[in-house]
Parts: sequence; structure tokens; C-alpha cells
Amino acid sequence: MASDLSFVNSTGSGCQIFRDRLGCYVVSHVLRPGQRAVRPTLAGAYAACQGWEPHVQAETATGGG
Repeated sequence: MASDLSFVNSTGSGCQIFRDRLGCYVVSHVLRPGQRAVRPTLAGAYAACQGWEPHVQAETATGGG
């Protein structure tokens, strides 16, 4: 699947946004490499990143993962 994705952007918090061949955006986080979210718009991809940030920060603070 990774070969079908084009890198779009990454946030300062570790969220990475890619675009697939169909035009959808695939979102992942460096601390949660096995989890992905697919969104139809770039705005939706950034919203998914914001949704993950508090959860990832809480896990980092408690040592979870």
C-alpha cells in the first residue's frame, strides 16, 4: 500500500498525510504506525490529525503506546 501513496505533508506533532491514487487522503501518526484514517478531503485529513494529537500526547505522557 505504501507504494500507492504520495506524501503530502507532516505536522509538527508527528502526523503524516499522504494521498492515494484515488484522490483520498491517508493519515497516520509516527507513534501509531499501524493505524490509519482515510479522508476524502485535505481538511478532513488535518481534522483527523487534530483528533489524534490529544490521544497520542496522553499516551506519551503516561508511557503507553
